[in-house]
Amino acid sequence: MLEMLLFTYREQFGEEFPLERCEGLSEIDVINIVYGCLESNKPFDGNTTVTENRFPYAPGLKYKG
Repeated sequence: MLEMLLFTYREQFGEEFPLERCEGLSEIDVINIVYGCLESNKPFDGNTTVTENRFPYAPGLKYKG
């Protein structure tokens, strides 16, 4: 999923997503950030944060319901 979002980000914004600026974040947090950028049509600016997990049933996550 992350690979597809990164490809879409590059296509939409004409540049690579700066993964190095997300060091220390979990993969699901990066997925949510990239997804949020694509959805809002705003490239990552370093201040973009995860406000919610849009993919609560992603593999590797424990369902809290």
